[in-house]
Amino acid sequence: MFALEGYNDEQLFLLLQSGSKEAFNVIFHRYKKRLLIEAYSRLQDAEESNDILQEVFSWLWEKKNILSPPQCLKAYLLRVIRNKCVDQIRRNSSTRDKKQQYTWLADTHTTTIAIENKELGRQLDMAISSIPPASRLAFEQLYLHKKSLKEIAEQMDINVQSVKNHIHRALKNLRENLKHSLS
Repeated sequence: MFALEGYNDEQLFLLLQSGSKEAFNVIFHRYKKRLLIEAYSRLQDAEESNDILQEVFSWLWEKKNILSPPQCLKAYLLRVIRNKCVDQIRRNSSTRDKKQQYTWLADTHTTTIAIENKELGRQLDMAISSIPPASRLAFEQLYLHKKSLKEIAEQMDINVQSVKNHIHRALKNLRENLKHSLS
């Protein structure tokens, strides 16, 4: 298949360093199966294992000129595969942890907001119900039903200044009641 298959690892590595694609191919075919098994045993994912294998051989080709010839190429490549697998496992667990943390925070946050809103609504209803009836009617017409002061005065058969006074009393009453219940 390859003219260089009979060469030992040291000879192949020296040829690789000189830019020999054939030496690279021989090294790849000689060790790909063993390295893939090693990656899969650590990652338990065929796709990630193949990605790591490709990454290691890409790295080997890119760094061929600056790498020192290893004493045992097989052991060297196995160590590189193991290190890449460890990096991948760290990335996966970091991503998984962040996703879990985000999910937990998002669930907690939305649940907390709903509970807080419900409690605030209950306290507001109690505070509104404690307002004297005439002031409460003026307050509800203005803020809940969006009626003008003049419309409220006509409905209650009082003058506009009396409506303003009722609204003022209602707001003062609300501030007092909510101040105690929210503190």
